[in-house]
Amino acid sequence: MSSDAKVVRVHDDSVFKGVHFSLIDQALLSICNFLIGLFFIRYAAKTEYYAYSQLMGYIALTIAMQAALINTTALTLLPQRTGQARHDMANAYFSLQNVLSVLIALAGGVVIWLLPASVAMDSVGWSLVGSMCFMVVGVWIREFLRNVQFINLRPDLCLWQDIVYVTTLLAGMGALMAGDGLSAASALYLMALAGGLSALPWLKSADLSLSLRWRAWGALMKELWPYAKWSLPAGLVAWAAGYGYLLIGAHVVGPETTAEVAAAKLFAAPLGMVFASWANIFRPRVSLNLAQGNVRGVQTLTWLSMAGVLGIVVVYAVALILIYPHLETHVLGEKYRGLAVDIAWWGIFFLASGMSGVCNGVLLAGGRFRQSFHAAAASCLVSVPLMYLLATRYAEHGLMSGMVLGEASYALVLFLGMRRLLKRSAHTQPA
Repeated sequence: MSSDAKVVRVHDDSVFKGVHFSLIDQALLSICNFLIGLFFIRYAAKTEYYAYSQLMGYIALTIAMQAALINTTALTLLPQRTGQARHDMANAYFSLQNVLSVLIALAGGVVIWLLPASVAMDSVGWSLVGSMCFMVVGVWIREFLRNVQFINLRPDLCLWQDIVYVTTLLAGMGALMAGDGLSAASALYLMALAGGLSALPWLKSADLSLSLRWRAWGALMKELWPYAKWSLPAGLVAWAAGYGYLLIGAHVVGPETTAEVAAAKLFAAPLGMVFASWANIFRPRVSLNLAQGNVRGVQTLTWLSMAGVLGIVVVYAVALILIYPHLETHVLGEKYRGLAVDIAWWGIFFLASGMSGVCNGVLLAGGRFRQSFHAAAASCLVSVPLMYLLATRYAEHGLMSGMVLGEASYALVLFLGMRRLLKRSAHTQPA
């Protein structure tokens, strides 16, 4: 059976087929990220956790660039191809993203070494620079393979890849702690190694190979650029709104308080992981439904998704309220006490983020990249100034309230754009 026939069969079953694989996958990643953050909270100095958080923020910036240039455009373009044309385009994407990851990693390494203030640090040594560069290349390969597997509607393969990743990473973290070697640099080197080791075995199953056909790269750039020219600035400003708190916080409230805000995020981050797991299933199905003219199916799936976001946040908030006293006593320790309000702010942020993710997924699947950029730009114009102004007056709570207001404005603008898109698509459907 061809891969295209498999795609149609999966699509014709149920919109929820494969969700359990994605949920288990994201649960594993969430637990792994939580444990890594917990290791830093319990066994490393606040300044080390702050350095780790800052560099992870920069790596998140490069991932936003990859998503804009590679993964998001692939989600739009690859489902439109069949047979050999689809295979050739996937290989061109893989080759292009590998070259870009190396160039962006090297450029970023030079910048943070020469200008450590760009990550709000006094100095950045070669060890941190090298770990960050390796991490960028490793995470790009891993994320690209995960994206291809979701495009092919094979979340089961993605789950197996991440089982290898999590197992390798946690084993390595255990070795670091046993040898008293936990630091920001060692953690990033380990994450890069685990990402590469977990991704390589799946290159064969994804049938991907490096292609040095410059003409194919040029043809791909011509196809993806009309989308990427909007998704790239959208991703950059969305990153500024979502991660600007690290730089602004370090400048206004100091590194140690910023480390507390990052620690609070750790306890609400599972919400983001759950929403990401659904987005991995949601986006390819919306793309297929829109390509087939099934607007009613998109509308149903969208409203169910938004209701699910709200329900999950409410249930998670209740559970967290019940267990937080135990977390504070047995997990956070003396260095990070009193984070209940910060965690609540993050919960509100992820509620807005989950809603914006659903709406943005529909817009991007429908090719509305320009609207997505306008929404991200509006959010950034709200969030960044408010974070700075409110932080100077209300410290960390002002910082987080500015971030929440920015994400809420993002969700609102995206919702209005998504609603217009679905109404217009419904009106243009043949009777």
